[in-house]
Amino acid sequence: MPQVFTSSPAEIKAARWPHEIFLINLVFNHVFVFVVSLGVIKSIPMMIVLTPLISFSIIIYILIKQKSIEASDASFFLKGHWKIAAARNRWFMYLLIFTCTISGGGYFLFGALGLNKITLWALIIGIGLLPFMIALLTLVTLGSDSMNIARDGRLPGNFLAKNPPPAAS
Repeated sequence: MPQVFTSSPAEIKAARWPHEIFLINLVFNHVFVFVVSLGVIKSIPMMIVLTPLISFSIIIYILIKQKSIEASDASFFLKGHWKIAAARNRWFMYLLIFTCTISGGGYFLFGALGLNKITLWALIIGIGLLPFMIALLTLVTLGSDSMNIARDGRLPGNFLAKNPPPAAS
């Protein structure tokens, strides 16, 4: 069962922030910017690289900020939400590296080995993008839920089971 913490509105806003940034990365960057990039790929082919560059920048920001929050005298509630967001960002980073490797490798094989376009797109979409999109939808759901939990001044029960709050002195 989630535990409710006594938190100020500023602290609740700060606890929601990592989840909001994460959702901006997932929804705005990986959906909107990626679709726009696909729309102009014939005239500006390198624009497709913009999506992972923005994403890695956001991921790195969240991971660095989480370390500074962890080292600060912030409340357990705030540290917990940053820790949750950082863990999800790490998983998303690994998934993004895998997807970029498959996509880049497919593009390289297309040029180097002369693969036909159908084989190339089957490789990139089936092995790279499909698992990525499924994970993206799952992470959007988890991120939204985390924002709601933070808004209510709570931490998830499974997080508290693994990371019990410090004893009050």
